Amino acid sequence: MHFRIRGVIAEAIVAGWLVPGDVLFEATVAEALLTSRTPVRTALELLREEGRLVKLPGRGYGVIGRDGAAPQSQRRIGREAFVALPSASEFGGRAPAAWSRIYAEVEAEVGGGAIFGPLRIIELEIAKIYGVSRTVARDVLSRIERVGLIYKDERNFWRVTPLTAERASDLYELRRALEPVALRRAAEGGRYHAARDMRDRLARAYNRLPYVTPLEICAFERELHIDLISLCDNPEIIQALRVGQLQLAANRQLFAKMPHGFRQILSEHLAVADRLAENDIGGAAEALRRHLSEAKVAYIEHAAEIAALTPATLPPYLQFDSDDGLPYGGYRRTCLSEIDAVRPFRHA
Repeated sequence: MHFRIRGVIAEAIVAGWLVPGDVLFEATVAEALLTSRTPVRTALELLREEGRLVKLPGRGYGVIGRDGAAPQSQRRIGREAFVALPSASEFGGRAPAAWSRIYAEVEAEVGGGAIFGPLRIIELEIAKIYGVSRTVARDVLSRIERVGLIYKDERNFWRVTPLTAERASDLYELRRALEPVALRRAAEGGRYHAARDMRDRLARAYNRLPYVTPLEICAFERELHIDLISLCDNPEIIQALRVGQLQLAANRQLFAKMPHGFRQILSEHLAVADRLAENDIGGAAEALRRHLSEAKVAYIEHAAEIAALTPATLPPYLQFDSDDGLPYGGYRRTCLSEIDAVRPFRHA
């Protein structure tokens, strides 16, 4: 739920529906979305960590200006104003279905676990953690299966579809073909108004290297490859990009394993933001295409190698097999050969 709420607010900021100086309150957002305050609080804290909001004295969170500070002029966003946001319309003024309350978070966690191989997914653990029935947990997994993030093995166990070098290459090829088109349509449609804000935040982060965290990099990736791209008016493009975005653009586990690439990532994001800020839409699309080069697959290979040798912090419902007779995560060090679809990582 907190990922869904974060998405509603982030999209509103990116699209310019919420502007610097607007103030959000936990109670107001919770009332508008018909949910409890706990996931709202978590969502607001995530946005604060990403540099989109600042915690104000008292209870509110303010939308940050380009200089990274809270504006002096403030405007409280009430329930009616929040409900009126286009990004909040999917909630429809009514409580969401049981499966939809946990879907986004489970989907994101599953996508993040892809670099660790064909992890087993324990349906009963999902039900326990989220306080839902096993039927609801099964419904969530069935829906995630439809987008290709998970599958059932020969023993009828749910498994995470592994992110191999070959799969990463295929997903990058798809993204390289479609994301520049989506960016162009989003920018030409006048739906994106935060290019200068993005450029300023990227420049500040670049100047702080090497003291930039994986969470910040993940936030920048999400802003460019998900938040901005989602403003494209072609839903078929958005749907086609979904798996690649979940396994690559929003994968915190992945960025935690590849700090050596942060300088290049920020530099390439700046190239896109610079052109967008100058209304050079064609140049921005070309800079994005270069950012999604085949060379990025080498980062995936390196991250997977590190993942094979280090313990992973994963939710309890994502588990490594314990019956392979090898040390911790041993099957990962055998190039994930448990299923035919997984091939050894290729090295240049």
